[in-house]
Amino acid sequence: MILGKKYKQLFEGKVRSNDSNLLTEDPILGKTGVVGLSQIDKDTADAAIGGGFRDGDTSDDAIGGGKKKVPVGALKPAQTELIKGKAFGMLVDFLLRNKYKNADLGNIVSEDNYIMDGHHRWAAIYLIDPSTSVNVTQIDLPGQALVTVLNTFTVGKLGITAGNKGKGNLAEFTGAEFEKIIDNALVNGIPGEFPKSTEEVTKALGMVPGANGNAEAGKSIVMKNADKMPDTKMPGAPARVEMPVIDSDKVKIVQKMLAKGAIDIKEPHAPETSKAMGESKTLKEHFQKLANIKKG
Repeated sequence: MILGKKYKQLFEGKVRSNDSNLLTEDPILGKTGVVGLSQIDKDTADAAIGGGFRDGDTSDDAIGGGKKKVPVGALKPAQTELIKGKAFGMLVDFLLRNKYKNADLGNIVSEDNYIMDGHHRWAAIYLIDPSTSVNVTQIDLPGQALVTVLNTFTVGKLGITAGNKGKGNLAEFTGAEFEKIIDNALVNGIPGEFPKSTEEVTKALGMVPGANGNAEAGKSIVMKNADKMPDTKMPGAPARVEMPVIDSDKVKIVQKMLAKGAIDIKEPHAPETSKAMGESKTLKEHFQKLANIKKG
């Protein structure tokens, strides 16, 4: 197999994989660009799982990666559908349990530091202290390519074809908005599934690094950190409902499968994968013709 020039250079360490031309030159399962969850063909995804062992070349599909410690402020969102109240509730819980330092986010990030999941955990710790290091599983693919690969795993290995609906807006993660949330929590506490009393909220804010036990100082720090947060998602990223659905207990599974080259994402493909890809293309062309006839 002859890899595309940029893909080959990537593995030789000659170029960064966030080059926007990479996907154009080296399609994944015959597709270029980001492929949303609902656009993943199930038969193709089923064939791709394990197909990397049957295509005659396991090295073509092998993708490196593993656990890595990074500052939470170095990570970037692949989605912007985040709920302010949920992130603040996690913030209080992390502080009270002192679980934010070196926390394991239990998620996957791309080699260009885009978060595939666990955005609320990321946001909560960022609001506490952007310089704090966290543990993630980093996969050696750029964000756009990684979305397609993980969506293939979501459908083919996990059998999940519908994504999680997103709510909220990261653009609303501002100091002014969090001032309202914090002031309300200081008076009324935090309701819901994991409630916190006003005393617990006060105590947690005093535990923010630099607050020195002063809740008002902690509030000010959180507000400043909110204003620093990136509010734009990864270029080309689909809506939350089209993103991968991989819980923390499945992260190690997908990382190991990618490292072994088990997922048949690159040419040459296994016969079963090629057959499924061909049938999918034929079926789509058939329905497109029907749609064109109906329009006419």
